[in-house]
Amino acid sequence: MVEGRVKKFVPIVPGIFTVGNMIAGFVSILHSASGKTVSGAWLIILGGVFDLLDGKIARLTHSTSEIGVELDSFADFLTFGVAPGILLFSLDIYSLKKWGFLIPVLFLLAGAFRLARYNVTATHQVKSDFQGLPIPLAAVFVSSYIIFTEDIWGVIRFPHLFTPALILLSWLMISNVRYSARPKLLTIRKLGWRTIVLAIPVGAVLLKPRWFLFPLIGLYIIHGFIREIHWTALRSSKEDNNELQN
Repeated sequence: MVEGRVKKFVPIVPGIFTVGNMIAGFVSILHSASGKTVSGAWLIILGGVFDLLDGKIARLTHSTSEIGVELDSFADFLTFGVAPGILLFSLDIYSLKKWGFLIPVLFLLAGAFRLARYNVTATHQVKSDFQGLPIPLAAVFVSSYIIFTEDIWGVIRFPHLFTPALILLSWLMISNVRYSARPKLLTIRKLGWRTIVLAIPVGAVLLKPRWFLFPLIGLYIIHGFIREIHWTALRSSKEDNNELQN
């Protein structure tokens, strides 16, 4: 009887984290609008944690569903699309009085396209790669930079860099650049020097997220971009060789 109740409760668990993600995004907007920008940034990152747990638990419990995918996308759109835009406006980095406000709008639209494409191509199988940069990582990159600069300098440094960064992030989200869905650290089964080396940045983020989360996310984004260039070059080289042989 108890086991039956547990089985009925298990499919609800991922939805709880999805709701947590949605609440984090909504409260982030409230904090940003009230001038509490750092806490607004932290809440976006908290939403990212909820989103990560949502997907992991859904796959572990085999409780993924079409409704769950759609609800998760709504939560992601709010937390990682709308909330970062509100955060940037609250910091006076963008204003409705200038055309620059279209940059956060571009980020929002690219994120919406990224989520829609994911919904269309989503499967219940574990993916090894994402097509395009996931919107949670793009939003966490922006939020973690704000926290990083506030903690070190007490102010937002180099605000003019947000425009090229948002344009690049928007392009990466709608591109076909593949990003690893399963970092090697999570797939290594034997303890060795490589595991220890890979564990260092993760441990640094857990101990001092204000300092190390932004660089780590940045390295992940750059690594995926460079890896795609490398793979493209290899494919082109193979195609050229095949043409020469034919």
